[in-house]
Amino acid sequence: MQITRITVAAVCTAAAAFLAGCGSDTTSNQHVHEGSDDHHVIEPLSPQQIDADDTATTAMQMVLSWQPAIDESKADALLRATPYLGGDLLAVAESGTRADVRPDAEWQQWAAAKDAVTAVCAHSDTTPEAPAGMRTVVIDVICTQTVLHASGRSTRLTPQLWRTTTVRTDDGWRLTDYRFQQ
Repeated sequence: MQITRITVAAVCTAAAAFLAGCGSDTTSNQHVHEGSDDHHVIEPLSPQQIDADDTATTAMQMVLSWQPAIDESKADALLRATPYLGGDLLAVAESGTRADVRPDAEWQQWAAAKDAVTAVCAHSDTTPEAPAGMRTVVIDVICTQTVLHASGRSTRLTPQLWRTTTVRTDDGWRLTDYRFQQ
């Protein structure tokens, strides 16, 4: 079987056309960068730039998100929320002592399993109406915690209602108190 020059030329032409189609459609002067291998930490909202509602929900999400395998207690979450805290709550967080925080019944189980607990909070319709211009505002937030199991599964816990108090300072709104409602 003899391969003719025409057959070789046809195969080479087809291969060149195929390979040309695999390239980029931009010229070397028009390189387009689409994405990155850089890994960035997403920072929470700045407490100086958010309103009372966002302060209450952001702070409560941090207060109710735990890493039982790493955290000594739920007080560690309070320490992580320090930029959003004010008043007595900030004093407790900055005291350097662990407040007596009642652990959840599942804390030890979560710690042994290396599970994490994350919270998502939202403004509740039960929030009392505050007159405009108030420096102290009561805000109800509904928080739903989810247990993120090391196995990859997750368990959503029952949503909880929390009554929070936020105070406007010269440096933005700060969470000064929170109480479990139901």
